[in-house]
Amino acid sequence: MRKILAVTTVTAMLTGLATALAVDSAHAAVHKNSGAYSTSFVDGAGALTDDFGEQAGELGNSLCYGCGNSSGTDIVVLWQSILASEEFLTLGQIDGDFGPATRDATKAWQTRYGLSADGMVGDATWSKADDRLSWLSSSRVTYTAEYGSGAVVLHRGDPNRSQDDGAYELVQVYRHSGVKSVGGSRIEFNSMTTL
Repeated sequence: MRKILAVTTVTAMLTGLATALAVDSAHAAVHKNSGAYSTSFVDGAGALTDDFGEQAGELGNSLCYGCGNSSGTDIVVLWQSILASEEFLTLGQIDGDFGPATRDATKAWQTRYGLSADGMVGDATWSKADDRLSWLSSSRVTYTAEYGSGAVVLHRGDPNRSQDDGAYELVQVYRHSGVKSVGGSRIEFNSMTTL
């Protein structure tokens, strides 16, 4: 009788633990971002201010009007979100396609931050952008526009862990005229999941 009671108690405890640890599919996808690294999505570890600088190398090219990976991709949505937070694009222009408006906005951003204004998002541009990253809270990272006029809010890794490493997720874009919420579980280089 005692063995049966012990087995029943352990079974009930394991069932309760499994129930407590269960998560929905959306949360599970984000949870998988913890410690996730790849050359197919934006990721980071340790200090924030070097997380974007490696993107051009991992992409294999710069983002630009007419370049590969510059149409219909999350990485373009991330860049356009940065430009919108700086008020070089409207929230409605965040569409994942690096067209003439994004090129011109990129040139304005590069001029603002003292870079050569070629309209291409390469190593120097990504490196300058990640200098503006900081921890917003224990689980969120923010890109803050000059003069604090706007921001891009992201998660790095698992949003339930404090200052975690891993894949980035784009959450929201703020500017003085409004907020745009975005989705997706990772900022992909070769596909669009955020819009």
